[in-house]
Amino acid sequence: MKKIITTFLCFSIVFGLRAQSLTPQVIASAGGYQSSPVGSLSFTIGESNTQSLTSATHMLTQGFQQPYKLTLNLKAFLQGYYVGSGLMANVLYNQGVTVNPGNETDSIRIELRASASPFPLISSGIKVIQTDGTVTLSGLASVGLSCYIVIKSRNCVETWSANPVLLTENTLYDFSTAANKAYGDNQVEAEPGNFAFYTGDINQDGVVDGLDYNDWENDSNNFAGGYFGTDLNGDGIVDGLDFIYWEQNSNNFVGAVVP
Repeated sequence: MKKIITTFLCFSIVFGLRAQSLTPQVIASAGGYQSSPVGSLSFTIGESNTQSLTSATHMLTQGFQQPYKLTLNLKAFLQGYYVGSGLMANVLYNQGVTVNPGNETDSIRIELRASASPFPLISSGIKVIQTDGTVTLSGLASVGLSCYIVIKSRNCVETWSANPVLLTENTLYDFSTAANKAYGDNQVEAEPGNFAFYTGDINQDGVVDGLDYNDWENDSNNFAGGYFGTDLNGDGIVDGLDFIYWEQNSNNFVGAVVP
C-alpha cells in the first residue's frame, strides 16, 4: 500500500503601516507614457481590479498614474457688472438668487484647452466669480502641460488667455491687469488699470449684434426682473441701463477673438 505524504507550507506575511503620499506615479510591471503638444497618455498593464477615491483636492486611482487635481487661481472682471475700485456688483443677490448680500457676482464657466488646434477640452468647471474678480477652479490636468484658459459667462464675449499657460499645482493668471492678458487684446478698460471682458453677447454666438438686442428688447418690454442674462449691469432689472452696454459694443463690432 502506497503512502501519501502531504506537506503543508505556512507563509507568514507581515504588513508595515505608514502614511501614504499622493504622487502622479505608480510602480507597475509594465506600462508607458507618451506626450505631445495636445496631451499626454499614461498606461499600466496587469491591474484587473481598480478603485478611484476623490476629495476636494486629490484623486487617487488604484494601480494607475495619478492625475493631479490642479488649483487654478484666476482674476477677471465682467464689464457690465463692474462698479469701480476693483469691484463688481453682487449680482446674484441683486437678481434674487441669494437671500443675503455677499461677495458673489455670477457663475462662469472655466475651461482648460490644449495649446494646439483643434484645442480639445482638457478640464472645465462652473464656478462663482467673486466681486473682487477672483475665482478658483480645481481641475484634472497634468503638471507641466500648457493650456489656454477660456472664460464663458451668461452675457460676456468668450475670452481666451493671450497664450497657453504653463500648469503647476497652483497656477495663477490675472486677466484684469492689461488688455493683452486676453487673446487678441480683447478686453475693455473698465477704469484706469482694470480691464474687463466685453458685455453684450446675450445669446453666446460669439458676437454682440442685433440678435442680442432682440433678446434684450423682449425682456425690457416685459419689465423683466430677476435672474436674466439680458440684465447686463446686474442690478436685477432689464432696462435702458443695460442697452447702453449692448449699443456701445455692437457699434464697435465687438466679438470673440480666439486662436
